[in-house]
Amino acid sequence: MHVTRMNFNGDPNLGLYGFATDRFCLIGCNVRDKIKSLDVPILTATLLSTELIGIFSTGNSSGIIVPDILENHELNHIKAILSKIGVKVLVLDSRFTALGNLILMNDNGIILSNMLKENKKQIEHFFGLKCEISTIAGLDIVGSLGIATNSGCLLNPQVKRKEIKTIEKVLDIKADIGTVNFGSPFPKSGLIANKNGYVVSPISSGPELQRIEEVFGFIKTDKF
Repeated sequence: MHVTRMNFNGDPNLGLYGFATDRFCLIGCNVRDKIKSLDVPILTATLLSTELIGIFSTGNSSGIIVPDILENHELNHIKAILSKIGVKVLVLDSRFTALGNLILMNDNGIILSNMLKENKKQIEHFFGLKCEISTIAGLDIVGSLGIATNSGCLLNPQVKRKEIKTIEKVLDIKADIGTVNFGSPFPKSGLIANKNGYVVSPISSGPELQRIEEVFGFIKTDKF
């Protein structure tokens, strides 16, 4: 089954607690035995003494980005668990620490908030991918207003056509609009996804699930 419906400790905002790639899922809650749909190792950690992995970090199959204000024991733990699967860690020197809210990425490219423009070259070099500065719906919190896998990208309903074109070009996927958690315009907040499946709260509606299935390619269209 490619979908898991659950809350984390009663909270439907699943994306605040972690993110997934096609190689692993990094999460702050101890729910590894309950998530089967992603079909990747579920790794647990804390950041800044919180479970909010999805706010303070993000990444793709080759590496993750974390802020430089982590506790040493947290950074050492993350490096240790990720090194076992060949995933590297970029410690970013920036006054903006909610990196998960400011970066939209997959294995093909990276969309950065203007807040991180000074770090663009460093991030490009680390991942070896094209980075583009952009907005979603005219806002800089691109990591909150979209969620991307290697199969598709779900975006805030107010995204502009020009922004969609930029995202599709850089991430090399098709993008479309949608909401989560019965109307939330922040797709990242209520969803963890990769090419294999996704985790979503039970309060997300039928039409929202339909759109998620379409955008990430879990609904197959018959060809005649």
